[in-house]
Amino acid sequence: MTAQFQVTNLNKNFSSPRGDVIALEGVSFVVSQDEFVCIVGPSGCGKSTLLRLIAGLTEPTGGIVNFSGWLSTPRRAMVFQDTGLFAWLNILENVAFGLETQGIAQNERHQRASELIARMGLSDFARHYPYELSGGMRQRVAIARALVTEPDILLMDEPFRTLDAQTRLVLQDELLRLWRERPMMVLFVTHDIEEAILLGNRVLVLSNRPGHILAEIVVPLEQPRNLTGRSHPEIEALRWQIWKMIEPTVQANLKRAPMQ
Repeated sequence: MTAQFQVTNLNKNFSSPRGDVIALEGVSFVVSQDEFVCIVGPSGCGKSTLLRLIAGLTEPTGGIVNFSGWLSTPRRAMVFQDTGLFAWLNILENVAFGLETQGIAQNERHQRASELIARMGLSDFARHYPYELSGGMRQRVAIARALVTEPDILLMDEPFRTLDAQTRLVLQDELLRLWRERPMMVLFVTHDIEEAILLGNRVLVLSNRPGHILAEIVVPLEQPRNLTGRSHPEIEALRWQIWKMIEPTVQANLKRAPMQ
């Protein structure tokens, strides 16, 4: 049986002093084995909440996330916007941390972590601490920490959002390379429409809150992709198509935002 996970009629509500907030409503989609799926949508539409539900970090108000095709619950790893690295651990220890929680012996932990650090081009910084690294290097460490556990499903919550444009380009290419070397399911949240098109096999477009799927767009660009694919004429057409779906919400949110 082909591995996949299926989200069916997923709902998530939050309580607040002003009343209940419906973050997600009726979200349904399927991600198949080794597929790279990106999610875009306006701010506050529940993209990050959706990832946390799939990761098992929070429970849905309604609906289900069903995993099929595995003998046991699939391994899931998540990469966050702020990296979440431990300041008191060096890079080797940060990457190996997930293996420590699995009870793996130190020698094996460090060997596996060192191999992945090398693949990320950070061998010379294995004994450095997070504060000694640039933002792009810290994000590489966060990705390595997620991948070292050999996840079946990699969940990424705007991991490149705070990086400069040049670093983003490099890390986008590196992520695609790592995915080609070790295929897995990837669910990647981003505000950047072009990034979603360049990385994903499919793009899910979420509505304003309560978030639901507005459209599911298949990206017709062949893999493997790299920087040269950014000039493909299909990209501009898809970017415009997605933007027209979310533009009304973005414009409305700007009008409601208080002046600074």
